[in-house]
Amino acid sequence: MFGFMKKSATNNSQQEEEQDRLAESSREKITALENKLAINPRDGETQKQLMLEYNRALTVFAKSRRYRNEIDPLFVKIDELRNVVRKSI
Repeated sequence: MFGFMKKSATNNSQQEEEQDRLAESSREKITALENKLAINPRDGETQKQLMLEYNRALTVFAKSRRYRNEIDPLFVKIDELRNVVRKSI
């Protein structure tokens, strides 16, 4: 009778794990791009890629309970990157 509830709980668990994997992947991409940008801060292509990845990460982190606490620091990083872009123009 309550079988639909059990399937839902299992399905939610799998979705949460998938969101955590996506968030971890996004964090790894961000770290790699930040390291690349630290080497050459005026690299416009890296700046663009990093800004795109930051924006993707916002939605992924919001869906992941484990990574939600990283949203505010991500906004700070976005602001810092915008300042770098403004200075390089």
